[in-house]
Amino acid sequence: MSTEQHDADAYGQEPARISHHQHEATAARLTVFQALAAVGIGHEQADDIVSKLEAGTMAGAHTRISESNAPHGSEPRFENGWFAGVLNVANYPLCIADTTATAQRGRAAASALLVSQLQQPASPAPASPTVALDAQDALAAAQRCTWALTAPDKFLVPAPHEGTMAAI
Repeated sequence: MSTEQHDADAYGQEPARISHHQHEATAARLTVFQALAAVGIGHEQADDIVSKLEAGTMAGAHTRISESNAPHGSEPRFENGWFAGVLNVANYPLCIADTTATAQRGRAAASALLVSQLQQPASPAPASPTVALDAQDALAAAQRCTWALTAPDKFLVPAPHEGTMAAI
């Protein structure tokens, strides 16, 4: 276990950083697919090229994790546990690399379709009929997915009195 003080805000920033990197990767992947299509590379070959690049990235993550060392001056038993844990954790990116290299199909075609949709001039939207929202239906739907609407300690469950809600 680390002797460093845990920064309580560090995890709060991780989801934002992850989201940023995923957004950037999606935009970069789209650009790569467009560039490959522009030079005549078909969708299947483009998927194969990008999948291999992504698998290589995951293999690089495996290597970087595998090369980490126990804190300087650690006892031999701690070092042995450290290395066993590192090898266990490093196995996950390697497994992801194995499947990414072969399983990422159809993304180039989907990207091309998305680009063509985005490049079309906006057509006037047909007037859509107004749909009446039934409050009971909305409440029932919200109750089925409270996990997406509130913190885990505030889930809503039916209260003993019909028609009211209580937090657990």
